[in-house]
Amino acid sequence: MLYLLQLEWLKQRKHRPFLMLGALYILLLPSSLLIAKSIKEWPPPINTPDTFFRFPDVFIYLGYVGNWLTFFLLGFISVLFITQEFSSRTFRQNIITGLTRADMFWSKLYFLITVALGATVYYGLTAMALGIIHSDALYSSVILKHIDYLPRFFVMCLGYMSFGLLLGTWIRRSGFALFLFFAYGIFIEPVLRWGVHQNLFRHKSMNFYPMNAFEDLVPIPFSEMTKGFEKEFGFQFFLTGQEAMITSLVYIALFLVATYALITRRDL
Repeated sequence: MLYLLQLEWLKQRKHRPFLMLGALYILLLPSSLLIAKSIKEWPPPINTPDTFFRFPDVFIYLGYVGNWLTFFLLGFISVLFITQEFSSRTFRQNIITGLTRADMFWSKLYFLITVALGATVYYGLTAMALGIIHSDALYSSVILKHIDYLPRFFVMCLGYMSFGLLLGTWIRRSGFALFLFFAYGIFIEPVLRWGVHQNLFRHKSMNFYPMNAFEDLVPIPFSEMTKGFEKEFGFQFFLTGQEAMITSLVYIALFLVATYALITRRDL
């Protein structure tokens, strides 16, 4: 495991897009939330931007910022770090020099898990730092109230990146794979959910699409305000934390199994 992870790191440490996207993630996660301080007036129920930085809600607001950054930046990374293997022909070269196709899959998976874990640790440390600085009273019960967002954030990162890994392995061309990744998340799935599924079958099942399940792990902070509308429509707009976690893990397993099948194909 460590050998394969080290091998992957040797490939990525001089890969400029990976370094730039990683640096952007580190910079934008706290700064995107801190921008709220420059806005003086907020509508109810926020009223003051200090709400974003205090325990326990800092985990919610920072998590939602991280949700978008993970989709755009870490999703980008997950596509690039597999498609570059095909564009630079290092995939076949590694096979020739002794690695098996299964080794290639596991090296990608280990690296993907490491990046997701690193992003989660950074999210947790950033939330703790912001909360400690901005909260008046620090009680363990308040600080740890939303600590469950840490494993949810990790699975969310793993979900977006496993989807990107699958598309990159399947399509092999960076441009088209990236286009399909973003197009599916931003346009295709919402159209399928709201334009097709809802009109044909208005039911909670429309929430169990992959990108929506990943997003609902760390949902929009005002999801509680939709309760009244949910009664009117007769179904929930958001998955519960447990539903989102189970659904996401199922999709991640499916994406990884499909990726393994593609990578171990003899014609790849």
